[in-house]
Amino acid sequence: MEVNKDEALRCLQIAKNHLSLGNLNSARKFTKKSISLYPTPDAKTLLKTIESTSFSEIDENEAPASSFSSSREHIQGRQPRDYTPEQSEAVKRIRNCGVYEYYEVLGLDKDASDADIKKAYKKLALLMHPDKNGAPGADEAFKMISKAFQVLNDPQKRKLFDEYGADPDSRGTNLPNQDFVNSRYKDFSNGMVFTDEITPEELFEMFFGGRGFNSATYVGRGFRGGRFTTTRRTSPPNGEDDQTTPGWLQLFQLLPLILLFIFSFSSSLFNSSQDQYPTFSLQRNPPYTEQRFTHSFQIPYFVNPNDFNMFEQNPRILRRYEEAVETSYVKQLQQYCNSEKIVQKQKLNEALGWYINLDERKLEEAKKMKMPNCEKLNELAELVSQSR
Repeated sequence: MEVNKDEALRCLQIAKNHLSLGNLNSARKFTKKSISLYPTPDAKTLLKTIESTSFSEIDENEAPASSFSSSREHIQGRQPRDYTPEQSEAVKRIRNCGVYEYYEVLGLDKDASDADIKKAYKKLALLMHPDKNGAPGADEAFKMISKAFQVLNDPQKRKLFDEYGADPDSRGTNLPNQDFVNSRYKDFSNGMVFTDEITPEELFEMFFGGRGFNSATYVGRGFRGGRFTTTRRTSPPNGEDDQTTPGWLQLFQLLPLILLFIFSFSSSLFNSSQDQYPTFSLQRNPPYTEQRFTHSFQIPYFVNPNDFNMFEQNPRILRRYEEAVETSYVKQLQQYCNSEKIVQKQKLNEALGWYINLDERKLEEAKKMKMPNCEKLNELAELVSQSR
């Protein structure tokens, strides 16, 4: 039914995510659920691919029926899981690799191409599949292969890993703050989608030297002083928890909140005798007709000239006022940039067709898609980096 189409597409995307991680059973489950809700050609093709990977490609010498029987018996424990010397040696080699030795896990050099990465993953995944490899440690080796592929197959994650040698998915790796701009903002021109969204609070921290994630309250199109708020970062979209943080590090992470409280308290005392801040707009809308530019980064904004004349005589208040303007500008750019990335990701997925019906022309168009707001955000980040 048409009413179930959205839910069917959601299940299909979940199935694709499971397949990319090597979770064939889960991928099959969600693909079948998608088809039961609303059958689509993409879902039917994906199911054929999953069945082929699970039963036929693992052992080309076995017929599909016998492969299914063998896999089922392995799962149900009716017979021991056999393995070959080759499988055993491969498991030992992978298990001897370090946690973050992703290239070594896949048996690749650091200059390996995307095609080499996919080829190595497919070969090893078939060799290590739990249904066909009963060697001790095969399950763990299979997970290591999937993790290595997940990182190296993603351009942004691979770039971060090449630079820092740590898991880019984990905040516990503490990537250097001084390289934050380079690691998160470069390469907008190559048309690739970011994997880790940068939050406005992170760029705000870069703007003002890490005073904590405090920002002046944004009211409508304007700003009023004397009130501050903190923003907590959301959990990862996949629902996975971060790695456990040591107690001393948790205490250290609370320090900005303590400083924020002190700063907010002192700010409230300072502002108690001040007149209310005038509002502003990032677009020219009456009565915001006078265009101004922030002193630090030349961000354009508009004010009501009748409210602003006396206010601008106080440099200290004006500086803090313009910090709020810049923060609002960053949030707006981030919102627009996120929309552009969603559109590009949809085009990439449509062009890739899960590598089954690859459309090279559409893929190239998606990679070269113009993202003006992301480019502005990139330029602003480079400007911030140069000014530090």
